[in-house]
Amino acid sequence: MPLENKTTMTETHAHELLQAAYESKEIDPFDLAAERWGPGDEMLEEAKSAADLLVSLRLARFSDEGRTRLAPTNAGRYWALHGGFLAFLKEEPEKAGGGRPKSPEAEALRAAYMALRLKTFWWSFGMSAAGFLLAIISLVVALACGESPHRWR
Repeated sequence: MPLENKTTMTETHAHELLQAAYESKEIDPFDLAAERWGPGDEMLEEAKSAADLLVSLRLARFSDEGRTRLAPTNAGRYWALHGGFLAFLKEEPEKAGGGRPKSPEAEALRAAYMALRLKTFWWSFGMSAAGFLLAIISLVVALACGESPHRWR
């Protein structure tokens, strides 16, 4: 099966999983695959990849430790009401990824501020290390050369 056709099938199965999870609040993707898509290892693998796709896009989450039950998230419920997974894919990439589109000016400013933060971090780290060394030297000098306070005697 060509890769493009397999990707389309995964997306179609993800759409079915999302809709079924929305309708029943929680589903077992493997049972759904056996019922709707037929038995076989290929269909179980397809159900697993479709469920993993929904979870990676945060449209659904696994609701048990064994990762066999799928429940829709708030975003998943929204998209199930507004056309399902296929409508989610048709949405603009900036909006589908969550958040607002990023302008090049904002990205350049963010990069400049990150560089300043990193420079400041190393200066503050160096000053802290120097202060620690001075405190250790002071402690050694006080214990070796100085008088000990009368509390310590």
